[in-house]
Amino acid sequence: MTDEAKQDTLLRRDRRKELIIRNRLHPEHAALMASKNIMLGGTNRKDPHHVGFLTPEGIKRIDRSGEMSAAAGGAAKAVERTLPRKHIARPSGYVVVVSDGDSEKLSTLDKDMLGLAQQLAARHSEDTAVLLVTVFARHDDFAAAGADRVLALNASATYSPEQWLSALLSLESSLEPVHWIFPDSGLVGGDLGRKLSVDINERPAARVRSVVDLNADDVQIECSSGDATRTVTRQLTRVLLVEEQVADPISGYLTDASPLDESSIDASLNTNPTCAIEDAGSVAVDPKNIPLPETGFILSGGNGVRNWSLFHQCADALGATEGASRVAVDNGHMPRTTQVGASGTYVNAKVYIAVGISGAIQHLQGMTQCDTVIAINADPACDMVKRADLSIIADSSEVMQALVDVTQGATTSKELSDAS
Repeated sequence: MTDEAKQDTLLRRDRRKELIIRNRLHPEHAALMASKNIMLGGTNRKDPHHVGFLTPEGIKRIDRSGEMSAAAGGAAKAVERTLPRKHIARPSGYVVVVSDGDSEKLSTLDKDMLGLAQQLAARHSEDTAVLLVTVFARHDDFAAAGADRVLALNASATYSPEQWLSALLSLESSLEPVHWIFPDSGLVGGDLGRKLSVDINERPAARVRSVVDLNADDVQIECSSGDATRTVTRQLTRVLLVEEQVADPISGYLTDASPLDESSIDASLNTNPTCAIEDAGSVAVDPKNIPLPETGFILSGGNGVRNWSLFHQCADALGATEGASRVAVDNGHMPRTTQVGASGTYVNAKVYIAVGISGAIQHLQGMTQCDTVIAINADPACDMVKRADLSIIADSSEVMQALVDVTQGATTSKELSDAS
């Protein structure tokens, strides 16, 4: 065997390329992925440069203060009105995104799925629309998230998997979507995606982490495997069950987000099949077990927290899911899964309480979509106080102890009232 043949059969590992593959923020990452000289593995990270808003002059800015966020109201709407709107009068095809969330706000994964759907729709044709199907009625800003059409399958909060599957099969027979995109989660989405794939005889791609190159003739996708250090590369399929950060959310334009014309859908969409599962109602869940992207109430601690046992006690008393800044995680006070920010988890809680967090730009990016932000900090000039809707300038331990006392007092009064 010649030396050249030996070099072809014994490929040497390039440590530098491996590091670039693991870091999606590296300037050479995209070129290396496009070259198809890809090592299995890597870590999905959102590019913080893609996070922000467009000013009326067309300049992209990162929102540090929160004045341009949806919670601020008028300023954000004024900027949105200047954005171009994607309008599709009569779609020639559809890419369907199924959202299984039961809250009014779209989750981070929902927005990532809609971003991927817009990329797939643009690849197919200019008049291919993205249809967002929600299993529960929701009232978020679907136009800013990237939904051309919207359809709510169930106006009530009833768990009806048979009815949902029947409706999706009606959409399949009526619209023949180019792609189906489901969240590969432990909730409804992953189960519905797999059942639909069986009924329409399509092999789904599960645990999809990213699309390698949409401009290629033979599009490849990366999927997670049983080994956390390895990924599987396979061809693009019609049914995709995706993970968070599969794609970047849309930016720079709005969509119509108009209701789907149900007259073009099979009449069986409006029927109620016999349900073998009876909904017994809601069940209380420990807030500690709720993933950060799905929770609506977060108590997040930073470097200013001096009493972590009191912090955990306060989170239990309030019924909040615990989050943390990167400094708190790096110092070993909180696990890595609780880190909020561009290098951690993007959250969109209704209420976000930041205790002792100064407000680094990466942390502010991760909580941009939160509705109400409350800052507890001793520094009135920190960025988190500027971003917050309500600020408490005081020692964090004193405020947390007061919250615990008030909550426990209210609980005791309720128990005495019930007993009497």
